[in-house]
Amino acid sequence: MITVEKISQSLKNSKNQTQFTNKAAVLVPIIEIENQLHLLFQVRSKKLKWQPNDTCFPGGRIELSDISPEYTAKRETFEELGIALDQIIILGQLPKFIASFGMIIYPFVAKINHLDKLNDLIINYDEVESVFTVPIKWFITHPPKLATMFVGFKPDDNFPFDLIPNRTSNWQKKSQHDVYFYQYNDFVIWGLTAQIINSFISRININDEF
Repeated sequence: MITVEKISQSLKNSKNQTQFTNKAAVLVPIIEIENQLHLLFQVRSKKLKWQPNDTCFPGGRIELSDISPEYTAKRETFEELGIALDQIIILGQLPKFIASFGMIIYPFVAKINHLDKLNDLIINYDEVESVFTVPIKWFITHPPKLATMFVGFKPDDNFPFDLIPNRTSNWQKKSQHDVYFYQYNDFVIWGLTAQIINSFISRININDEF
């Protein structure tokens, strides 16, 4: 027999199982090189099935055992780059992003202490191909290039148009969103990572005295 109590219990169980399946957190790491602040990036391993060789920030999916999205960002940074949790000083959180595939991304900006050179990193080469840095001032003086991505929905031949009034076989829907690109030397930073950078630069609102 269907009861309100059974429905309520089913929804609670479902929530527990899916609470973090579509959420992730990333760290925007700041390191100091020759008295200038840089952002630290990683290039994804060629062996990965999802976006191999793309430039990104350290991060990943929020796991059920993680106490918070902030902890996820720190944990993933340690797992990918070997940076200890007590070296990661969180400076603040940027607005969350919703990726085109529905993932909710929580970005955290952090200063990395006691990292004198990139060779000190313990890189997990199963996930990370290489690392590099870009001065924050460079992003301030080099706005991103902007392109447009269209996402379309077109019904299949078996779509039941007879059940929906005022729709024909020519009906389709599409949306669009902005895609940012930064090109620094031989590196192209684009997509969600570039969106996060653009948000970060807009928020700090600092002039050439930076």
